[in-house]
Amino acid sequence: MSESFMENPWGLIGIIGAGIILLIVYFINRHIGKKKHLFDERYRQQTNRMKARSWDAMIVIYIIAWSIVIIFDGISFSFFLITALYVSHNITAIIANLYFFNKE
Repeated sequence: MSESFMENPWGLIGIIGAGIILLIVYFINRHIGKKKHLFDERYRQQTNRMKARSWDAMIVIYIIAWSIVIIFDGISFSFFLITALYVSHNITAIIANLYFFNKE
């Protein structure tokens, strides 16, 4: 672990707090949206298209970040971390593809 984290581990509370607030806002928004019938077929189609484009963009971002890490940091922990994220990103894409392909 880094020295700055060991000196002040309470900085992690901000991330945990933000996650809790995010969940609360999500459930409140979902509750209000269901009452107003905001989540219809058109909403689902737009959301699916947005997620697909976001997924495509993340693959490009991972490859760029991977190249930058190799250039400036070499083959170190950062390289293996980005590699693990990239591999898990693609494995989840394969699993989702297989799931929805077999579902239809």
